Amino acid sequence: MLVGLADEGMGYWLKKLDESLDHREQFEQQRLKRIDQLKELLATTNSDDVRGYELAYGLYDEYKSYCYDSAKHYAYDCLERAERMHDAERTVQSKNAIAFSLISAGILSEAREVLASIDRAQLSGSLLGDYFEHQSQLWRSMADYVHEEPFYTKYITLSNVYLDSLKQLIPEGTLRWHSITGSRLMRDRRFDEAIQSFSKILATGDTLDLHLRAMTAAEMAWAYIWQGDEDKAIAYFAQSAIADNESATREITALYHLSRLVYKQGDYDRASRYVHQALEDVNFYNSRLRKVEINDILPIIEQDRYDAVRSQRNWLFATSALFVALLAGILWSYWYIHRKNRKLTEARAEIAARAEQLLQANTQLEEANNRLEEANNRLEEANSRLVEADKIKTAYIGRSFYSNAEFIEKLEKVYKAIDRKITARQYDDLRYTLRESTLNSERESMYEAFDETFLKLFPHFVERFNMLFEEGDRKMPPNDHSLTSEMRIFALIRLGITDSERISKFLDYSVHTVNTYKTRIKNRSTADNDKFEGLIMQI
Repeated sequence: MLVGLADEGMGYWLKKLDESLDHREQFEQQRLKRIDQLKELLATTNSDDVRGYELAYGLYDEYKSYCYDSAKHYAYDCLERAERMHDAERTVQSKNAIAFSLISAGILSEAREVLASIDRAQLSGSLLGDYFEHQSQLWRSMADYVHEEPFYTKYITLSNVYLDSLKQLIPEGTLRWHSITGSRLMRDRRFDEAIQSFSKILATGDTLDLHLRAMTAAEMAWAYIWQGDEDKAIAYFAQSAIADNESATREITALYHLSRLVYKQGDYDRASRYVHQALEDVNFYNSRLRKVEINDILPIIEQDRYDAVRSQRNWLFATSALFVALLAGILWSYWYIHRKNRKLTEARAEIAARAEQLLQANTQLEEANNRLEEANNRLEEANSRLVEADKIKTAYIGRSFYSNAEFIEKLEKVYKAIDRKITARQYDDLRYTLRESTLNSERESMYEAFDETFLKLFPHFVERFNMLFEEGDRKMPPNDHSLTSEMRIFALIRLGITDSERISKFLDYSVHTVNTYKTRIKNRSTADNDKFEGLIMQI
């Protein structure tokens, strides 16, 4: 996609051109596909009818900016077909095609003869417009080829006359009218006005014909060259070259002129690529005039590119020589210093040996200190456990004395009640006195006493225990001085009672029930099952 230069500059368009040239084969295949289709149709068409002529002219149209020899071949083929049909208009159209092919190839005298064979008085419409256009191109090419006074001015004047005549035939305001107007303004050196005229063509965007885009962008580039703005000229030549490449045009000038400009800016690699590509194109098209132009600058670009490479190589040689000299100096300095410091090295070796012995002794001492520290840590841990155990023992012994005293007092009351009942022969009352609910009540009292004592020893047990579960799996005891049945199992484990049978006897559960509780709780926990009891012991 091509746009105006208002938003993008030289570097952008050169990069876009490089990317377009990378896809050169793809664009060429598109043109070759169209050519093959036309050839297939022509092979199956009557050679002397209008359809055959139109197909042959279509092939000329495809070849006219792609390959001179083929374009000339089909132009003459069109002439033969038109003459066999005795079609005057198509005969003139064929001669115009032949003239265009010859002019594009730089065969100017023969092109002049072909145009001279056309009776201008019999022409009108598009045929007359093509005649004026080719005459203008012929005399402009003659002027560029001679480039010597008084012939140059004479030929340019003739070219301008035909261009003015062509402009009179074109409807004002059309794209072709703006193109011709811009070209005429360029010849009068009214470059600002020419740029305005060409800008109106490029402003049409993606709908613009690629060939017209290439011609217009090239004219814009020349306008900026005359104004001294080579950066913009490079940008527009790049746009023109992109359009030429995308339309698989081989009759080119933009890439050749672009190579000269980027060469002037010192970009020899890009200039070399462009000029070689331009030479390949003109050789393929077989344009004699373009070959001469490109062969004039190609040796210059290649010589400067070679000089740049040679300069880089010389710089590399000089740098390498300097590096070798520095390396030799460093090696000599190393040898000299090594010889002077040999005895010092031997003394250092002796000191190092003594230091090694001291280091070994120090290492052994550090190892002994580490072992001692580990022993101290184990002793501190054991002391901590003993202190904790003593604390638990003291708390539970005290609580045990109090509980035993209460239990003896209650037992004494029961014995006295039993004795009275037996004496009074109140056996039914005796059975009521010994009911099981009393035992359950006593057991609940024992659990309450255990919970209260345990929470005094481990006041944060409930909070820390619940942190091992997700929010939805956490359970709270009925009050701040009690535990749930599940917590009570792990409270006993925290006190060091890990045997399930002992826990079951204390809680009046079966061993199976205790194990089931433990498994269920561990499965709900966010911690690994194997680590759960270890985390309980850390509370």
